[in-house]
Amino acid sequence: MPEQLDILALEPFYGGVRRTVLETVMRYSRHRWTLLKLPPRRIERRLAAAAHWFAEQLSRHWVGRVDLLFTSEVMNLADLLRLVPALAEKPTVVYFHENQLPPVGQHAETSLHLVNMEAAAAATEIWFNSLYHLKMFLQRSSALVEIHPELSGRSIMPELTAKAQHMPPPVDLQACQAVVRDAAIERDPRLIFVDTRDANLKVLNSGLGMLSRRGEECRLVTVGPLEGLEVDLPRTTISERDEAAQWRAMHQAAVLLSARPGAASDLHAVRALHVGCWPVFPDTGVYPELLPASMHPLCLYDGALAERLVTQLQNVWWVQQPQDYQTELMRIVSRYDAAAACAAMDNRIEELVIAKSIQSQC
Repeated sequence: MPEQLDILALEPFYGGVRRTVLETVMRYSRHRWTLLKLPPRRIERRLAAAAHWFAEQLSRHWVGRVDLLFTSEVMNLADLLRLVPALAEKPTVVYFHENQLPPVGQHAETSLHLVNMEAAAAATEIWFNSLYHLKMFLQRSSALVEIHPELSGRSIMPELTAKAQHMPPPVDLQACQAVVRDAAIERDPRLIFVDTRDANLKVLNSGLGMLSRRGEECRLVTVGPLEGLEVDLPRTTISERDEAAQWRAMHQAAVLLSARPGAASDLHAVRALHVGCWPVFPDTGVYPELLPASMHPLCLYDGALAERLVTQLQNVWWVQQPQDYQTELMRIVSRYDAAAACAAMDNRIEELVIAKSIQSQC
């Protein structure tokens, strides 16, 4: 096997976290990556048509070598491999940032609800950004198989379970730390960093309003859309594209607040934990696995209850923090460090390529 493998990355929805993760992987990987992409518009259109667009582009223009195909869950991989049979001979990885499967108990109302399952079944391996997401995907897939008779006879669940891997998304923690190398940033004990994307704004508004009525002075620095954020508190808004400003705000804020129950991943949370923000997180989704057990009672809250959010925020200022949590917290966060996370990806990619090569020779 050559020292550097050639990896073809196809991203139908190149924006947000998918763009951030791919850019980081390509920067830190020891292998050669070629990226073909589409802009992040209308995910349902990408699920339906991206495979056909990429197949046409590859058939017209692609002349390079491919050792492994890498794509996200927005790609209908099964369709792509039917349209480009040469790629079916290569190992394939689908990275799941999210999934579009209906919740447990609900039917798949359109064929798009099954694209993720079809892609997972076609892939050599499926990677998930959190253990929570991996388990949730398998639960939803299993529920769909039980509900839909046309799927129940295929017995795909043992195969999906065997190929599912937890692969933490790489986060460039050194870049986040670098913003304070020239001049230290003083931490403000009453500054709260909030990412409003996909947040439960009803709980967020209610909780922060309740906090204000209790006479707790605080200020917000927000990233993400402001529509629906009604709380009349002093705040500063940072552009979603200005990462340097976000990192400086994380160094300045004492608290990182999330109101996203059930989040599959949260790269802002990883960065903020790394630079010392105290977390106030919902008790579902990726958040429990980001924190040592000793921090759970003072950091996690029922994401549907504004009162619990307020209690945990007040705990930051009035309750003594647990001792000796930093070592365990940094051990968890270090799994996301770009160098370590990309090395783990590179190692697994090499194993998949070797296994495919041996299989083809048999």
